[in-house]
Amino acid sequence: MSDARVPVRVVRTRFPSLRDDHLRSLAQWGLVRPTRDDGGASYSFVDLATLREVHEALAQGLPLKAIVRQLLAARQGQLTLFDGAPVREEGRARVVTLAPRTPPAGQPPADASPVDVSRAEEAFERATTLEASPGHPRGVVMQAYRDALAFDPALVPALINLGNLHYGSGHLPEAAALYLQALQQAPDSFEAWFNLGHTHHDEGRFAEAVRCYARALELGPESAEACFYLAVAYEKLGRSQDARPLWQRYQRLAPEGEWIALAREFGE
Repeated sequence: MSDARVPVRVVRTRFPSLRDDHLRSLAQWGLVRPTRDDGGASYSFVDLATLREVHEALAQGLPLKAIVRQLLAARQGQLTLFDGAPVREEGRARVVTLAPRTPPAGQPPADASPVDVSRAEEAFERATTLEASPGHPRGVVMQAYRDALAFDPALVPALINLGNLHYGSGHLPEAAALYLQALQQAPDSFEAWFNLGHTHHDEGRFAEAVRCYARALELGPESAEACFYLAVAYEKLGRSQDARPLWQRYQRLAPEGEWIALAREFGE
């Protein structure tokens, strides 16, 4: 019985408040997962519970947008707000490149280990080349960034990119620790704040994610990505009023952006 499906014609009969556009919207947000065959769409019995809840709310006069918000807030980290993409994607973390630098002046680091800027930069460039080339094991690339940090423990781009590799592997505490190290060296690093926000978000600490994304947006006010993820974090806290101006801002920053349909719906 667990594999049984309920045809859409039965759904329409049982839940007359649900229109076809409602069903499409619920599927878009991942709240139901219809399958399609020659007989049309069908739904699982798990979907029926959600459809019943939406049907009853619509019958009470609630708009679909408000109902979707409630369902997403209830599920929080179990769902995403961006077209079914997984919560953790390597591509979300912002990669940092190396700007020209001069050897640090003054006192050596607290551990008294010498800083070799030239060799650190060589190791960093080797690491980024490995990372950009397919086929290299993740561990090899991570070691290359560690080599750079051995020559210069304060090399912020290496800290961030090594953090990204940990993040992409699902090692969130390790990634967060590296981003925090980067922020100790560069408190105004957009990438460190932005990526740290992802680690908090993915562990369900949405208030901390808001703090990080908000700081990133202060540092990069034209970043549509920071605007988007800050709005998502607010929504997951149930703070739709705080999220709404960010959805509207995303529309201005990225009128053809990846999440523009979502921003238009939630920004109304």
